[in-house]
Amino acid sequence: MTTVIGTREEVSFFESSALWEIPLGDNDSVVAAPWIEQNYDTPDGWRGEATLGVKHTLMRGGTGVMAVQAGALWMSEPPLGCGDGGAELRWLGGLSLERGAFVNLEAATRALAGGCGGERIELTVGYRPAENWLGMAQLFMDEPRLGEEILKAQLTVVRFGENGRGIQAGVRARIDGGGEEPALVIGFWGRPGG
Repeated sequence: MTTVIGTREEVSFFESSALWEIPLGDNDSVVAAPWIEQNYDTPDGWRGEATLGVKHTLMRGGTGVMAVQAGALWMSEPPLGCGDGGAELRWLGGLSLERGAFVNLEAATRALAGGCGGERIELTVGYRPAENWLGMAQLFMDEPRLGEEILKAQLTVVRFGENGRGIQAGVRARIDGGGEEPALVIGFWGRPGG
C-alpha cells in the first residue's frame, strides 16, 4: 500500500493506492489495484479507479521475467463522453542486473466504454545493496487519448524488517511542467499473513 501526500495548485491532496497479488499456481495470479485521491478538484472531492485482473507469467529465466495481465477497469471520473468501465491489458518485464540492481518496465493500454482510453508506462530502476534495504527511481507516464499527458518521477527507499515487511519513504513530483508540487510518499510492503 502506498500513500502520497502533497499540494496541487495551493490545495492539499491525499492519494492512496494498493496492489494485491494472490497466486493461483506457479505462473498465474489474481491482481487487484485500487487507487483513490481526496481533495481533488471534482464535485465530490475525490476520485478513484481500480483494476481487477489475472496475470500470467510467460517466461521466467535466470535473470529475467516477462508476464501479461488482463483485467477490468473502473474510473470514477472518466473523460467527458466516456463510460466509467472498461478493460486494461498490461505487459510486464523485469531484468536482474549485477550487484543487486534491477530494471522493471510495465506498459499498459486501457479502453473505456465510449471509445476512450489511453496508455501508461512505468519504469523502475532499483538497487538492493543489502537484504533489508532497497532504493528505487521510478518514472510514471500516463497518456490518455482525451486529456493531458502526465509524467511523474519518484525516488524512494524501502527498509525491510526481519519479518520481510517493509516501510517505504520518498518523494514524487510531476516533471512535465505541470503545476504539481513535490509530494511525500509513504508505503507499506508485505505479504498477507506474513
